[in-house]
Amino acid sequence: MKIRFVFILSVLISGVCCIRKNVSRRVANRMTAHSTFLFVHDKFKRNKNFKLKNNKEENNFINLYTVKNPLKCKVVNKINLVRPNSPNEVYHLEINHNGLFKYLEGHTCGIIPYYNELDNNTNNQINKDHNIINTTNNTTHNNISLSQIKKQRCARLYSISSSNNTENLSVAVKIHKYEQMENDPNITNYGYCSGFIKNLKINDDIYLTGAHGYFNLPNDAIEKNTNFIFIATGTGISPYISFLKKLFAYDKNNIYNRNSNYTGYITIYYGVYNEDSILYLNELEYFQKMYPNNINIHYVFSYKQNSDATSFYVQDEIYKRKTEFLNLFNNYKCELYICGHKSIRYKVMDILKSHDQFDEKKKKRVHVEVY
Repeated sequence: MKIRFVFILSVLISGVCCIRKNVSRRVANRMTAHSTFLFVHDKFKRNKNFKLKNNKEENNFINLYTVKNPLKCKVVNKINLVRPNSPNEVYHLEINHNGLFKYLEGHTCGIIPYYNELDNNTNNQINKDHNIINTTNNTTHNNISLSQIKKQRCARLYSISSSNNTENLSVAVKIHKYEQMENDPNITNYGYCSGFIKNLKINDDIYLTGAHGYFNLPNDAIEKNTNFIFIATGTGISPYISFLKKLFAYDKNNIYNRNSNYTGYITIYYGVYNEDSILYLNELEYFQKMYPNNINIHYVFSYKQNSDATSFYVQDEIYKRKTEFLNLFNNYKCELYICGHKSIRYKVMDILKSHDQFDEKKKKRVHVEVY
């Protein structure tokens, strides 16, 4: 009896062990398969970031510098881009990168605020902060709460306004202000990167990431004399400034020399608050004066109101000129670029879709970069 019991018990134990072994093997196989999937998926995602119109030159520029491995540069110029009656504060930053930051017109660069104030190993809190400034004496406040300070390095993206054949890189940065603190009406709160940019001085170090983005000109735009429609609000004009410099071979050392073979037609719809808020006004006036048969600019000022007291925006101007706009896009086969506030995208797309012949082929001629 004892022998039979021992025999049955040994059979049961060996069976359980077998089952456990098989289960463990299946689990291990699943884990291996899952790990393989994650590796392949992650590799695919990383590789996908480097795909850009099958252009090897462009591929070499994308994400060359990252938050973990940025490029240290120097601020060589800082100019206020707006006039006295503008409600905004916008700066043109010129940055010397010693020829190391590779980009194409339409790309963006990332600016890492407070790079030197963050410990590289522990990501400590920023020791001094420029976000909050006393509006009465313009002095920096250091008593900011910890919740308002970034604990890790991050980059803010800005469209590049320079062409890639120039010595320095340039961007336009709007200083974002937020509601004043309840406990002190003399203190203004600034955006994380805005506070940093506001306090930047010439010869200060600045750390860049990039290049980023896919908002570029067609590779054969000059050879084919491609026609364009550029729609912008605010700092969304920046990439178009770089486009114009590229298309018309702008040379700041010889501004009256017309070296470009480009003879296409460009229509620009640019929305800002008022006349004093136009960014890169000198550049826009220069190109319009030099190439009057190639460039037509429509300025749209939102301080002017509709009959119902609502603001009049750039998308409203395009709707007002709907017939002209659709004629340019459909019959002149314009490449359409939209850059600026996200609200303009939907209205413009609705206008395009209102035409019966708007199809997938035409949709490929629409390029969007909004925020």
